[in-house]
Order: sequence, then C-alpha cells, then structure tokens
Amino acid sequence: MRKKIVELENSLRIVSETTSLSVNDFMSDIRNIYSLRMAIIEFVEAAASVGLELLRRRLKVYDIDGYPQIFRKLVEQGLLSENVGSAMVSLAKLRNLIVHRYWEVDDLRIYHEARKNGLEKARRFIEEVRNLYP
Repeated sequence: MRKKIVELENSLRIVSETTSLSVNDFMSDIRNIYSLRMAIIEFVEAAASVGLELLRRRLKVYDIDGYPQIFRKLVEQGLLSENVGSAMVSLAKLRNLIVHRYWEVDDLRIYHEARKNGLEKARRFIEEVRNLYP
C-alpha cells in the first residue's frame, strides 16, 4: 500500500508543479499539457488500485464496473467521505475522457479545475486513505 501512496503523491506533485505555471506558460508548451494529462491518469489509476484493494480486502467486494464505481463503492461502504468520493468519481471520468476521447479534452479547463479545487480534493483522498492504514 505504501508504494501506491508514493505513486499518488508523485503524480500529485507533477499536477501541482504543472498547474503552478501561469496559464500562458502552461498553454505555450505541449509538454506541460501532456504532463498534466499523464499525471492525472496515473493519479486516478493508482487511486483506483488503492480503492479496489480496500474493497476486496476489507469488504470482499469484487463486482466493480469501472473506475468511477470504485469510488462510489468506497463512499457507500463508509471508507471515503462523500465530498472526496464525488471528486474522485469526477477525476475518474476525466481520466476516461483523456484516455478514450482525447480530442474532446479541454486542457485549459483541466488546468483551471486542478488549480481551483482538484489538488485539494486529491490531497484529501490521500489523507483519507492513509488514515485507513495506520
């Protein structure tokens, strides 16, 4: 589990560094855009892996249909707060959009959402999960 937490923290660090750039600097270099996209993908996949492990080990829940459902089930089972869980569902949907329908991705919107409250919700997810593993 510690390895997954480190993955979460590393991905979050990249999101934080990328979104700390001014909007002009962010948009002026395609590498920034791809870094943000990839960091979001990696964060969601590591978070889903952690969530799936929690559901399987603690609750013997095996019937899961996609990343968003993992976070919904964590909320239903009382392992994540509603606020963090709904934010993670949104991140999982964003991950799916980036991976499967990249031509529809609005990179400027992702940048602003990450700066606005995405980073804070991701940090809270890490805290809540860490509290489940004292």
